Amino acid sequence: MTEALPIPEVFQVRKNKILSELSIPDAEYTDLSPKGSVDEGIRDLIGDINALPGLVTTSSCAGRISVFMEGRKKQRQQNQQESERQFVPSGGKGSGKWLFVSHDPFKNSPADGDRKSLHEIFGMVEGDGKMPTNKALRLVRFSFEPMILHIMTATLHHAQPVLSAASSSGFRESGLQSLNCLQNTPDSSSPIVAVRASGLALESIIGYCEEDTDHNSSPDTEPIIRSLVSEEYLQMLIAISNERFAVNSERKERFRA
Repeated sequence: MTEALPIPEVFQVRKNKILSELSIPDAEYTDLSPKGSVDEGIRDLIGDINALPGLVTTSSCAGRISVFMEGRKKQRQQNQQESERQFVPSGGKGSGKWLFVSHDPFKNSPADGDRKSLHEIFGMVEGDGKMPTNKALRLVRFSFEPMILHIMTATLHHAQPVLSAASSSGFRESGLQSLNCLQNTPDSSSPIVAVRASGLALESIIGYCEEDTDHNSSPDTEPIIRSLVSEEYLQMLIAISNERFAVNSERKERFRA
């Protein structure tokens, strides 16, 4: 269907540039995500999409489990001010710190039997479940995020079957990233389709870190991150995330078909 539609030259130039960047070896490729390369779980899907006339992926994530600690309050305020002045990609986390990231279902069964606790893996120490009052805190969040793709299309006609396939395969929150493509101007071409299913997302605050108020301390000093939840609660979050990874994979295969 898309092969018969005319493809603007400006789109083809953009697609060629993107494909040349994707051809860079993983070790040399970097972007704003903590991983920095196309996730192995969706490489075949990305290849299939980019082989179609009038389509090219601009960013992607196969889905991930992550544990993230917020940045210091002063840095968060600076980042917020900067974000009001310029566009900040949704994957950016500013001054915070990734404590754990996995783009695959979580597995914790080493062959030698020396199994670590989830608290150890996430870099936290067990606490009493109570958050301190009257203190500046940096929160720690556990998240599961399902697959998301951004697909640049040559025209709205090329975008339509992508949106239809995304919706029918379970990615019901998919849509056009902006309405600029509806304007009849030279810069309004190449609409971007976001393929996503936010209903699978999961987030929970699981810990905190007290902000260091000692101005003489080194910024490189490793903070003590205290848990607000039990080991069993973390195991439950992992189990739910692994189940959602399975649903995510099923939807991905339906979209690919």
